[in-house]
Amino acid sequence: MKFSVIVPVYGVEKYIARCAESLLNQHYADKELIFVDDASPDDSMTILQKVLSRYSAQHVTILRHTINQGLAAARKTGMEAATGEYIVHVDSDDYLEPDALDILAQKAQETDADIIGMDFYFDWGECRKVYKGRWSENAQEYGRLILSGATMPNMWAHVMRRQLVVQSGIEPIVGLDTGEDYLFVSKLCNYAHRVAHVERPLYHYMQTNNASYMHVLSEKNIRSLTQVMNELSAFYADKKEFINALRAGQWLKKTELMMRVHKSQYPLADEMPAALPIDHSTMTHAQRLAAPLVAKRHWLALAIYSQWYRALNELVQVVKGRRKTC
Repeated sequence: MKFSVIVPVYGVEKYIARCAESLLNQHYADKELIFVDDASPDDSMTILQKVLSRYSAQHVTILRHTINQGLAAARKTGMEAATGEYIVHVDSDDYLEPDALDILAQKAQETDADIIGMDFYFDWGECRKVYKGRWSENAQEYGRLILSGATMPNMWAHVMRRQLVVQSGIEPIVGLDTGEDYLFVSKLCNYAHRVAHVERPLYHYMQTNNASYMHVLSEKNIRSLTQVMNELSAFYADKKEFINALRAGQWLKKTELMMRVHKSQYPLADEMPAALPIDHSTMTHAQRLAAPLVAKRHWLALAIYSQWYRALNELVQVVKGRRKTC
């Protein structure tokens, strides 16, 4: 069983060596590593080449974009070049446990699943937190869990059968670089027959790269998130069994977005669709308090509340030692 491991590379000179070494040192041998240079402006590729020079026996492909096209385009380029039975996504500032592919291969052989999820670490370098999420062997039910926000949708947390991706026609949309996981994985579940799950953290989701997509919310990021929700609303418009999950996801994502952006960005973020009444079934307690302010457009109150929440959350992160870099 062959794995195609796809790694987009852009602006990660501090992290790419650790990521590449974690893949090259995998115990599992039947794999191809596909690095996609998305016109990285720093020394990421030079560092990667130095690492690769020490592992010349392995099957490694480097693909290059002549101009930066974004995360979704890099993933799409990698997926089009993949030849393995299963596709594994790894972000270049993250890394895998040494036996991750062994365990994923064993689970694939045992279950013949189309999609295999895994537990993972939120990793701050000197401290970690295990994320388990919720899951179901039933692909449709698992799709609803992802759509509602009850479990995280990240592409790197899901190994997917390549033939499923090809036959479904689901692919990353170039230009949608924020929220693309949510769109891709939830839609792909509609075409899967079976989902499996590895109840052990195999992936290190690093929280120390402040330049990553998840740490920066520009106008482009906000518009991308809004387009993702519009795409999902259109995709599930005639699928009544997903309406409740979609509504919960709409309110969770919109409230989460509004609590993160600056108040000057509220009108733009408010363009994200969320059908009334409010569904707060998958929200945290803090989000449930903010949702009515979002719904009623009480911008001043929302700004004060969000600022207070961010300050409190930052204090918690400092106390827990999560602001130290690795």
